[in-house]
Amino acid sequence: MTQIREALSAAVKQLGAKDITSARLDAELLMSHVTGHDRPWVLAHDDDFLTDTQSNAFQNLIQRRAGREPLVHLTGGREFYGLDMLVTPDVLTPRVETEQMVDWAIKYAPKNSDLIDIGTGSGAIAIAIAKHRPDLTVSATDVSSRELQVATQNATRHNTKIELIESDLWSNISGKYQTVVANLPYLNSDADLMPEVQREPAVALFGGPDGLDLYRKFFHDLPGHLSSRGYVFVESDPWQHEALISQAAAANLSPIEKGYFILGFQINK
Repeated sequence: MTQIREALSAAVKQLGAKDITSARLDAELLMSHVTGHDRPWVLAHDDDFLTDTQSNAFQNLIQRRAGREPLVHLTGGREFYGLDMLVTPDVLTPRVETEQMVDWAIKYAPKNSDLIDIGTGSGAIAIAIAKHRPDLTVSATDVSSRELQVATQNATRHNTKIELIESDLWSNISGKYQTVVANLPYLNSDADLMPEVQREPAVALFGGPDGLDLYRKFFHDLPGHLSSRGYVFVESDPWQHEALISQAAAANLSPIEKGYFILGFQINK
């Protein structure tokens, strides 16, 4: 039998040898996953012993992580906006930077109005908004049926009512919305990515030579789907913001918020 402390120490060394800077945290999270307890429990009980089954499972996960398999693909989940989200290799891993989009949508969306999330992936953004603004009627779209299956499971997991629509941007969408959120692929085609990010679905990462192909289509068709005095929140790299502000201006939108990754707009009155 192996003591938790010993297993963690060996795992940290193995991951560190592969230049994984989060070796300690990753090892603790994988130990938490194997034991079925949270990190505080793992740290408080590091003199406990693993069963042979747990030890073998932990060693297997550490080997896969050392091969630069994303941590979230090993645990099958990621916390986003305080909610445990199912994450599979079919969807983009929700990132903490995106939580600012949820903050602003919750703040600005008019009461008892309609909101749509274009390109929802795991459903994390739409679900987080719906949980904190139950007065809203929330819809979410994705071009991939496999991603919508993950979003459906997450919505069920959190008992959240969301209309999920298979659509390439606005192609299958009718009607107008008071609030639109979108975290579309915005990496340029030759982006230099970490090995873990290379394991993410390409359809959720790349947006053409300058990363903005999908956003150009998004903003071009947006006016037909945004209500008067409506709000739009999008995510991109900071160096793309000026281009997105120009595209938004062509769609009769003006900036109201600007974060490091997130931009907020309101339609001109």
